[in-house]
Amino acid sequence: MNFARMAFGAAISAALVLAACETPAKVSVLQSATASITPGATYAWAPAVSPTGHGDPRIDNDIIRERIRTAVNANLGAKGYQLVSDPESAHLLVAYYVGLQPRTDYRVDTFGGGYYGYGYGWGMYGAPSNVDIKTINYVDGTLILDLKDRASGQLAWRATSEKRINEGDGAQDRINKLVADMVVSLPGTAPPAS
Repeated sequence: MNFARMAFGAAISAALVLAACETPAKVSVLQSATASITPGATYAWAPAVSPTGHGDPRIDNDIIRERIRTAVNANLGAKGYQLVSDPESAHLLVAYYVGLQPRTDYRVDTFGGGYYGYGYGWGMYGAPSNVDIKTINYVDGTLILDLKDRASGQLAWRATSEKRINEGDGAQDRINKLVADMVVSLPGTAPPAS
């Protein structure tokens, strides 16, 4: 009976740790006061090739470019925007930018000692006897999605998504969700595709 409770507790703890590993993206949106976005407007991809990763092979490749374009097209289409092939006939021009930044964090774990009921402080066993400092290296990713008013050339809307990158974040379904979270505030008639 005691073993079953410990196993159940360990399973719950593992599930919470795995859930915590999926870090949500932080999305911020800028919208122009002068260049408006009309729901259902036509859009085209900006003629210039979007600079993505400045040569970073993890993101600057045909597979990732196609997945991002697919996610943007699906989500803009779900919001009622219409893709056209000729940039000269579009109301909006779309571009995106991707960047990866290596980061380092530290975690300190202590073992031994502790409080065991003898007033305030470390208790009868004293201060922790073992301190373990772990260096955690990870990558922060940023995706910027721009919609420019073609006629004026002004930036009409920009969404920036920042998150800690995990293995598998380059999968189509995860990129779709990331872009869906970015376009939530974009004026439109339907919820974004996820």
